[in-house]
Amino acid sequence: MSVFRRLKGRSKKKPDEEPVEVKETVDTVTPMTEPETSDKAEVETKTHFSEITPGRAPVIERFPTPQRVDFDPVVTADLARKARISPQTAAEIVPGKVLKRDEEGRVHIKIVFYGPSLSGKTTALRWLFGNIRSLSKGKLVEISDELGRTTFFDFVPVTASENMVFDVFTVAGQRRHASSRIKVLRDCDGIIFMADSTPEQMNENLASIQELRIALGTDRMATLPIVVSLNKRDLPNALPVDYMVQMLDLEGYPVFATIATEGKNLLRMFQRVLRDSLIFKIGI
Repeated sequence: MSVFRRLKGRSKKKPDEEPVEVKETVDTVTPMTEPETSDKAEVETKTHFSEITPGRAPVIERFPTPQRVDFDPVVTADLARKARISPQTAAEIVPGKVLKRDEEGRVHIKIVFYGPSLSGKTTALRWLFGNIRSLSKGKLVEISDELGRTTFFDFVPVTASENMVFDVFTVAGQRRHASSRIKVLRDCDGIIFMADSTPEQMNENLASIQELRIALGTDRMATLPIVVSLNKRDLPNALPVDYMVQMLDLEGYPVFATIATEGKNLLRMFQRVLRDSLIFKIGI
């Protein structure tokens, strides 16, 4: 009976109770928004980049700076002594005082092409030999290796007249032939220094001109007729003429921009050294 009463009491509504409303819950989709960037994040970002110190920008040089030249002046001076290249005497400075004559009484004037290996010395001599009538009458003597590079010297006598002969030599430019190269300088009356215009060969040019200065000595470098050929001017990376003259310290010498493979300026250059040698040696 007690159970019945409890059930009956639950079914009766109390007068002060209000009915409970059941509300349906509808899920709404909130559109996504970009997260706000806090001021702190901005500060951290700015601080992050400001702490990066940029490195020094690389300096791009228009022209290369020559590296240390592998050259021993002591060895060169010793080779010059062995070749009997002595200091210039007073008699040698006087034109016509000291002349070299052959058995026929002809005066010989010695011209030497000097410069680093593969600068175009032999190419220039071959062009002159093939295109100048007086040279073609002579005999071109070449001593070369299997690659066609001069191993001792190239020689061609040029008969200027019945009483005068120009003996033209080119020397081997490789470092290992320094002894034979310096021997050819003995008793020379004029020099054509042929430099390679490419940046890669600038150190070889410097070593060659320094070797020439040491071998000849200050007095002969100052008085001997010397012309300069800056060869391979047709190459796209050829260094400027003024830059090469300055780097090689060749101010004051006649300079010719040449292309030995085409013969450009070779005749003018050759005529200049012949003329200067005649004036120096004979005085005409």
